[in-house]
Amino acid sequence: MEQTRTQISKIGPTLGAFFFCCLFMPNILVAQDSRRAMPINLETVLKLAGANNLKIAEIKAKHNMAKAKAREAKEWIYPSVNPGFLLMNTVGSVQNAEGAFLEVDKNSFWTGVSATVNWSVGKATYSYLSAKQNIVTTELRLQAEKNQQILNAIQAYFELGASQGELSSLIDMSQKSDDIVRQIEVHVNSGIRYKSDLLLAKARNNHVQLSVSDARENVAVNSNELLRLLNIQDDVLLVNVDTTMLPITLDDKSPESITAIFEQRPEIRAHKSTIESWSILRKTTTAGLFFPDFSLGLNNGLFGPYFNPLTNQLSYYVGMQWNLPLGAVFSGGKRKQYDAQIEIETILMNQAESTVRKELQDARAKVNNATSQMGLAQEAVSYAEAALSQSIQRQNFGTALPLEVFQAQEQLLQSKVDHIKAISNYNKGQYLLYVAKGNNL
Repeated sequence: MEQTRTQISKIGPTLGAFFFCCLFMPNILVAQDSRRAMPINLETVLKLAGANNLKIAEIKAKHNMAKAKAREAKEWIYPSVNPGFLLMNTVGSVQNAEGAFLEVDKNSFWTGVSATVNWSVGKATYSYLSAKQNIVTTELRLQAEKNQQILNAIQAYFELGASQGELSSLIDMSQKSDDIVRQIEVHVNSGIRYKSDLLLAKARNNHVQLSVSDARENVAVNSNELLRLLNIQDDVLLVNVDTTMLPITLDDKSPESITAIFEQRPEIRAHKSTIESWSILRKTTTAGLFFPDFSLGLNNGLFGPYFNPLTNQLSYYVGMQWNLPLGAVFSGGKRKQYDAQIEIETILMNQAESTVRKELQDARAKVNNATSQMGLAQEAVSYAEAALSQSIQRQNFGTALPLEVFQAQEQLLQSKVDHIKAISNYNKGQYLLYVAKGNNL
């Protein structure tokens, strides 16, 4: 997929430092996990999702099957060749042309080759054209499935990045929480604060540690899902080392008209191709009946008594006839079956159009909503950072309770996580919209 990814917003220094830690400190992210860390970026995901995905491999196999069926449908033009030999013996009474009965004991021997050709031109022609159309159908379905599976991998990739960002932020919060606990412990030992303040701080600190553990599990789960989608057999923990946690936009020049989008979506085109295939097969019950059937035969070989062939004999025949099944002409059961198949496929195409229309609307709503959320979350991060800085200063002067500092920490964490998720949703929405408009990945 050729595309241009452009960063459309910048993040503050603190959040930038957070992303730096997320991207370049994989040992922190994979701590307490025995698996080896495997770095991965978006370009690698796009390549592996298209090459390794098992669902795509299944559709590729079906595509090969469609091509094989098309080759089989073309085999009607080849004759059947039958080399061999034949022994015949007659013993007993036979009647001659004058009516007399004679006792006979005779035998004959033949060895050679025969070839026969039976061409049902109308049926064979339209069956072959239908089989060729099925190749086009499977190619379109392969592209549609490829788009979906790569989209799934992209979604999982951004989910992994978001979960790593949350984990990194929690680790940062845990370190600051440890510092706060140590400061309060010094104050308690000095008689400046109550012991209950220290106990509350330790309880909050333990809660942060539990959150860190849950975040590690979430990273592992998201990594496992991406491993499954990419069909990576190694027992590793994927670590996002890309910079795609920044908002991106795609070089999308696709049309906005819903009709034009329908024309580009491989799912819709696959249904149209299937309808065309059924329409071609339907002609075997209409126009195909007017084509004659041709028969050709050739028999060549030695012929004579056992072990004493007389001479070579050659025989052949050529025939042409029209096969007009009156049931197909007057009742049309097979033709009506094809009509029903075309109607069913048309309904499925209409359902697919409704699905595409909803995907397009959902993707646009996701992008618009995430755009708004990114701005709000960025502001919230700035506010929370300032609030935490002031709370820590007040705590150092003894004018702020530990609970206030922890609340400020939690708000900063939530603001960072909200920003990360907003960027992740925006990027996922960009790819959803890109594919919804009929672009291929």
